[in-house]
Amino acid sequence: MGKRRAILHPPFRPTYFLLHTALLFLVLMWLLSIYGLVFGLAIGLPAYMIIIILFLSLIGSNINIPLFYMKSYRPIIKAQVVRIFFWDFVIPEVDWTEQRTLISVNFGGCIIPVILSLYLIYYMFMNLGLVALISWLFALSINSILVYSVARPVEGVGIVTPALLPPLFTVIVSEIFIYFLSTRFIFAFIYSLGTMSSLIGADLLNIRKIPKLGAPMASIGGAGIFDGIFLNGLLAVLLALF
Repeated sequence: MGKRRAILHPPFRPTYFLLHTALLFLVLMWLLSIYGLVFGLAIGLPAYMIIIILFLSLIGSNINIPLFYMKSYRPIIKAQVVRIFFWDFVIPEVDWTEQRTLISVNFGGCIIPVILSLYLIYYMFMNLGLVALISWLFALSINSILVYSVARPVEGVGIVTPALLPPLFTVIVSEIFIYFLSTRFIFAFIYSLGTMSSLIGADLLNIRKIPKLGAPMASIGGAGIFDGIFLNGLLAVLLALF
């Protein structure tokens, strides 16, 4: 009979467990306070609704819903050795193999903030009328172009943007159009603008660049609660407070 290999498990360290648990609790409280601030200012959501939204965002950050496949290409580098006058020269060759990239959408990082934004847009339209909707659409066009200008495809990562530039763009663009709004709807305007312009400017306008990254799957909002779609609306509201 063969010898059984011993399976080593890392020792349980109560101190590390307590530290990780405390860190997770602090992160949850931080997110909950930001959510409470944003949606309390935006539309006055009750506390239990904010907790439900945060819980769904955290759980949904692990859920990617497949949409469709795109044809993509993965580079394969080959080396060819050529001898010239008794010297060997290595000549690299790049060959492209065809594959498919699955485009999916993240539930917590994209679907939930987009649904909230659409609700806020509807909420503003029903209370302020067509002028507010037209102002928001003009702001969305400008802000999406600005976000698109700083978005960059990074191989192995996806489409990335600088952390603070999109929220800063959102606040600046919002300042131009919020004169058409009452103060009650300013933060709803900013949050929905930051979220939707990130979706359009960073992801949708760059979707044709995804096949060049050579990844088997690309998820819109795939970084979950740390994705730009999720964070830009929240950060824009926080910047607007200052």
